[in-house]
Amino acid sequence: MTWNRDDLAAGLAFLGIGLFFAANTLLFLPVGTTAEMGPGFFPLALCILLGLLGAAILLKARRPTTEPEERPAINLRAVCFITAAPVAFGLALRDLGLVPALVISTGAALAASRVIGLRRGVTIVAGMTVFCVAVFYYGLRVPVELFNLDVFN
Repeated sequence: MTWNRDDLAAGLAFLGIGLFFAANTLLFLPVGTTAEMGPGFFPLALCILLGLLGAAILLKARRPTTEPEERPAINLRAVCFITAAPVAFGLALRDLGLVPALVISTGAALAASRVIGLRRGVTIVAGMTVFCVAVFYYGLRVPVELFNLDVFN
């Protein structure tokens, strides 16, 4: 039996990050109790979960090795468009308004897929836009304009 190097590195990274931030949380934030949670309670819970995930990956790393697995090629198109979608939303929200920002960002995210056609993509963009406007603008009353028409003046 040998160690799978990728799983070993990932497990150690998760475990190390979890321990580091858990120690910082315990040193600098009051955790409180479950009845009266302090500002460090939730971060500590996340650190513990991250550490447990790292330990589980470390356990998985020690397994019998077979032939090396071929890694799939990185889909650069998907990486670029998925990364650009929230950036486009953030840039467009203030200047254009909520609806155009949602259309642009959802369209950018859908452009990452090679299997979603135009009709299905337009349906998804329309559905996401209607849903987000209903939830955030009307339901939660987030103070944002639906359309910012001042950009054309």
